[in-house]
Amino acid sequence: MDSETDLDALISETVKRIKTNNIGWFNGKENASVTSGDIYSRRFMKAQTLWKHYRQELCLAVATELDEEAYDYQSFIDQCEINLNRRHKEEINLLGLPRVVE
Repeated sequence: MDSETDLDALISETVKRIKTNNIGWFNGKENASVTSGDIYSRRFMKAQTLWKHYRQELCLAVATELDEEAYDYQSFIDQCEINLNRRHKEEINLLGLPRVVE
């Protein structure tokens, strides 16, 4: 699914942006073994995993108004996921993280 590929690319790019823009030690402690970007990106990725599970369950729930044997059952689920992916990409962009310049 193209929208899934696009979303995954944005998530990957966002992780790079998080790490690049949050280079200080976690909680400002110089003896921390990780940066705030490491923690932020780890939490961000966990949230993405949870969000994808939410998306899957919600689209299955929405599709229950159709018979699972209906010819358009899977396309109904696919369209739901595409719509949610589009909105989620907007949410991620609202984080306002500067682009990584390479």
